[in-house]
Formats: sequence, structure tokens, C-alpha cells
Amino acid sequence: MQARVARQQARGLCTTLATRSSADTPRTNELDIVMLAPKLRRAVFKQAGAGATREQIRISIEHLKAQGIYGKQGEPVAISDFEPPALLGDSIEEHFRNLGELAAHPYLRMAEEFARADDSSFPQMPEAAQWRMQSGWTRYADGGASR
Repeated sequence: MQARVARQQARGLCTTLATRSSADTPRTNELDIVMLAPKLRRAVFKQAGAGATREQIRISIEHLKAQGIYGKQGEPVAISDFEPPALLGDSIEEHFRNLGELAAHPYLRMAEEFARADDSSFPQMPEAAQWRMQSGWTRYADGGASR
């Protein structure tokens, strides 16, 4: 594999993102790393990338070598060319930000309501002399009474 990468770099093919592709062979990049299936790639990356530069490939090789995985064959990956759901935004980053906001919205709304609440709606804190010093939970009611 290292010889293959060296030949590609020597011939100036470093900017080619997909080095092979067929219906039953996963698409790989210059470093022989399996890439996303075509339908999934189009959904995640709406615009085609410009390709990797020689410098980006050099840095990638350094990182892979530092991790001890450069030149190693990975596990075979099944091609999963399914139709993904539409993104909730214009990019994958925006999609996950929007998902997070949707999940957090009810709690954010409650926190904002709590922050705007009038102090008079909270129970009064008991005086220090009324505190129960015992293990476990103590519930204080309005007026400082404890249960």
C-alpha cells in the first residue's frame, strides 16, 4: 500500500478524492481508507470537495504513522448505500446543532422561566437555628418547618 501511495504522489494524483469505485467495492481515498457510500456522501457533503493537497496527505500519513496504523489493512466494511433522512440544516454541523437544540429546548425554556421567576415565589430559607443537622435528606416547607 505504501508503494501505491508513493506512485500516486509521484504521478501528481494527490488531488483525486476517489481512487476506485464500483457497485461492490467500497470507494477509497489516496491512503486506501474507505470513504462514505455515494448517497450518504451526497447527503452529508452537499458540495463536492476540492481534493487533498500533497501537504494534507503528508500530514495525514504522519498522523497515521504516529498512531501505528499507516499501511495496515482495516476490517472489511459492508457497503451501506442507503437513502439517509434529510439533514436539518445546510451542513452536517448545522444538522447536529439543530438536533441538539431540539432536544435541549424544553429544558432551556424551563431554565429561562426559572431565571425570570420572582424571588417571592420561592420558599423562604429557614433560619440557621431551624436547620436539622442529620444525615439524609431534609425537606423544608414554607415557614421553615422540616419533615
